Amino acid sequence: MRHLLLPLLVLVLVAGCAKKEESAAMAPTPAIAKAREGKTSSFLAYEHSVSVDAEERKVADIFEAAQAGCRAATEDLCAILESRINSGRAASASLKFRAKPNGIKKIVAALSKEAEVTNHSTTAEDLEAPIADSSKKLAMLKDYRSKLEAILGRASNDVDALIKVNRELAQVQSELEALAGTHAHLVRRVETEILNISIRSVEHQAFWRPIGYAISDFGGNFSRGISIAITGIAFLIPWLIVLAIAVWGGRKLWHRRKAKASA
Repeated sequence: MRHLLLPLLVLVLVAGCAKKEESAAMAPTPAIAKAREGKTSSFLAYEHSVSVDAEERKVADIFEAAQAGCRAATEDLCAILESRINSGRAASASLKFRAKPNGIKKIVAALSKEAEVTNHSTTAEDLEAPIADSSKKLAMLKDYRSKLEAILGRASNDVDALIKVNRELAQVQSELEALAGTHAHLVRRVETEILNISIRSVEHQAFWRPIGYAISDFGGNFSRGISIAITGIAFLIPWLIVLAIAVWGGRKLWHRRKAKASA
């Protein structure tokens, strides 16, 4: 039984490898199937960057409103990926969202009503090749797993064959799960978009605000200036001593030569 099973295992695996490309073509992913049906125009993954300039006192309100808008857009699969806010001087905030195109448009439209959008840029990455490649590999691994499971059912009386097939089956299952996660991530990037938002208060600062900052910092800047001057003098004194010795030695040598010349 053992001598017949191992050659059979090799023949089945070879046959499975020969059908890998055919199986991949027959089992497209939902995203690829939608593209073939004309429901998806491309496999472009879009990322938008928006810069907003607002009054300093409104930065926190806009920050919270943007997050609330994302949380309300559950039908657009909106998710907050990053959020940071600086409430000190020159208040600023940054946000990163992932949502369907309609959700991204809603958030940008809401921001435009709250403050001035100073910059809006969009980049796109074509993921058609990676998605197609991962889809083919998934089909190949699934076909390979089916062949192993079939052999496993026929090798119930061969302990050595069972161990080898189970080991190979575990390896294939691990690779299949990892590749499935990668494929799902790529498909999600195509079906959703990324939005980066930067909120600043540069143009809308009050006229006296920079002057007030300068006055409040006067004491600290003055003390730092004095410390820098003292440090500079400390570095300068040794060089002045060396220069004074050099001048004194030079004058003494000059007088000596002058006295010899007069004699």
